[in-house]
Amino acid sequence: MSKDKHRSYKTDIKHIAFIMDGNGRWAKKRILTRSMGHKAGVERINEIFDHCYFDYNIKNISLFVFSCENWKRSSKEITFLFDLLKLFFEKNIDKMIKDDCKINIIGNLDDSRIPSETLTVLNEAEKQTAHCKTGTFNVLFNYGGMQDIVQASKKLMQLYKDGQVELDDINIETYSKYLYTKDLPMVDLLCRTSGEMRISNCYLYQIAYAELCFPKAYWPDFDSEELDKVIDEYNTRNRRFGGISDE
Repeated sequence: MSKDKHRSYKTDIKHIAFIMDGNGRWAKKRILTRSMGHKAGVERINEIFDHCYFDYNIKNISLFVFSCENWKRSSKEITFLFDLLKLFFEKNIDKMIKDDCKINIIGNLDDSRIPSETLTVLNEAEKQTAHCKTGTFNVLFNYGGMQDIVQASKKLMQLYKDGQVELDDINIETYSKYLYTKDLPMVDLLCRTSGEMRISNCYLYQIAYAELCFPKAYWPDFDSEELDKVIDEYNTRNRRFGGISDE
């Protein structure tokens, strides 16, 4: 997609998160299989990443790729999704290194249902980009917001039990250090494509003061121009964080 040479790509967003919804419905409208919808969705990622990372200078980008609840889907669809993920990293790992962008896999990777070959790909992606400093590409895999809060709570409970932390030591800042996203800034903008107006257990703690946008475009149709519209809307909002409006 060609860029508008007269456009000013400015925003104060430090962390943007995407719920990539609508792949199946996009495919159905075209009388294609759901798998083809997922394939088209993966092919959209690089354009959105580059537009965020380079044009808007957003250096923390999160994609909700596979949720804890997605195991309810057919084994055929899950296998295809995992194969797409593997192919994406094989194709783009050198690009991420060149872009100085660290890959974070965020979620429960101790789940025995995850194939060993998938784990190898994910671990290798993190390993190869561990030295990168400029930005982060966060892949939410086998992730759930409620599950994240529970696992963080368990860690703190064990530390308290072992006498390593006192109750008065636990606050919003210290608690966040035990979440999967411990090294990331809070989310400024959560965007869910396809027009569905829900967050589906994504980053519950991390979006406490995020702006929410629900564009109607299905993820495979969510191009740079659609992203511009979302960020334009974000830029008009008055983020008060509990304070008084200055309008």
